[in-house]
Amino acid sequence: MKKIRATATSVIGFFINPPGAHTTKGGIIMLDDDGKTEGIKTRFFRIHSVGEKSVVAKDVKEGDIVAVPHGRWSRGIDIDHPEGKKLYALDAKDILGIYEGDESEIA
Repeated sequence: MKKIRATATSVIGFFINPPGAHTTKGGIIMLDDDGKTEGIKTRFFRIHSVGEKSVVAKDVKEGDIVAVPHGRWSRGIDIDHPEGKKLYALDAKDILGIYEGDESEIA
């Protein structure tokens, strides 16, 4: 995997609940509803890196799961992740909060 860290004012993370069809832990297939009214929902990201001068640097740390409004992220950056994950640039002002629940409950 390529080693990438956030620049001074940026925040980057991995999508936890990306748009598209997926299967839940219990085996239920969730169809892709992205782009429809019912598909507009909060998205969650696991923080990979936070720039030291980012406005959220005192609150958000590497490994935190943050809530971001639907559509508030950039295109993914291919980093040769072993699981095929991509990094996404997040706008610090769009981070709604830090999720403290069980990651497996995020749909």
